[in-house]
Amino acid sequence: MTQTASSTSKLMTMEEYLAYDDGTDTRYELVDGVLVEMPTESPENCKLAKLLMFELAKFVLIVLINLKDLEIGRC
Repeated sequence: MTQTASSTSKLMTMEEYLAYDDGTDTRYELVDGVLVEMPTESPENCKLAKLLMFELAKFVLIVLINLKDLEIGRC
């Protein structure tokens, strides 16, 4: 994780974090009031996510599985 370049000495509140939008697809987390860029998924995590999705699909209709935040197409 890396700290964002736009950070200042002022700590961000939860309300500011929830309203924050830098216009990119970059995902952030709030750590002790500091906005921190989240890394992309590792190849190992992508493999595990694919395996879990296929296993889940055996028991749940595929249309009911939300793939929005799953980066399987990028691995």
